[in-house]
Order: sequence, then structure tokens, then C-alpha cells
Amino acid sequence: MTGATYRLSPHQTLTVRVADAELLEVESVWAKGGALPPAHFHPAQDERFEILEGSLRVLVGTEERVVAAGEVLEIPRGTVHAMTALDGGARAIWQTRPALGTEGFYAGMDAAVGRGGTLLDFAPVARAHTAEVRFVKPPPALQGPLFALLSVVAKVVRR
Repeated sequence: MTGATYRLSPHQTLTVRVADAELLEVESVWAKGGALPPAHFHPAQDERFEILEGSLRVLVGTEERVVAAGEVLEIPRGTVHAMTALDGGARAIWQTRPALGTEGFYAGMDAAVGRGGTLLDFAPVARAHTAEVRFVKPPPALQGPLFALLSVVAKVVRR
């Protein structure tokens, strides 16, 4: 939904600029002090980040680097990555192609952060959005059963 704002973590928010089947474009703001999120990849989506302000610490595959204002970072589908802002924070235009259910993932992450941001909060979101995002750890063979179990526990705990 254009104009919607979501929190992906206590240190990162994003606002939807364009949302259609082909493209989800958001403006993302990272506050300083955020930890590097879990390494992950998108099996069927490509990402593009145009850094507008500040700089990001980026892990792409096994390479770590800094991407600063004025630079563009392209992440092809299937590429393991993670990023966070350096000391001054950062702001970027972030495009995801095709959009798939990425906005639903963002909405789920926002709700999980609002509930406290524990593994029990995030597991149902990860389980529901494997078409959009997959994590490197735990090992892929364990993720399905583990996230399924944690999702049931989360549902029972919230009753």
C-alpha cells in the first residue's frame, strides 16, 4: 500500500513509494546502532539500493564492504546478504523485483517488532514468506520444521 510505513527492526523503517506486481519500491531509513541482521537471500527476487544519505555496512556473499551516499548496490536473486547503517545512519531507495509478497513480509515484520521482536514473533513471518526470503541459519533443512514448531508455540502462547 503506497505510503504505508513498516518497522523491520527497532533501527530500520521503510515507507512504500511504489507497489505493484513488478516492483516494490520503498524509502528505507536505518538509524545508527543497529546490529547486522541475519544473513539471508531472496530466491526469486533482485534488489537494488540507491544510497541517498549516510553509509551502510554490507555483507554480500563472503565480502564485507561499505556503500556510501551516491552509490548503488545491486543484489541478484539467490545472493546471500545483510546490511546495517554505520555510525551516522543511512537512507536509501530500495527496489525489489518482482514484488511477490514482500509487502506482506514487511507488514509481518512490523507486527513482530511490535510484539517484542523475539524468535517466536519472527518465526511465523519467516514461515509464511519463504518465496520472498530465506535465511542462511539454521541450516535450510531445519528451517521448515523449526519455524513450523515455533509458529505453533507462538500461537499457543498468544491465546
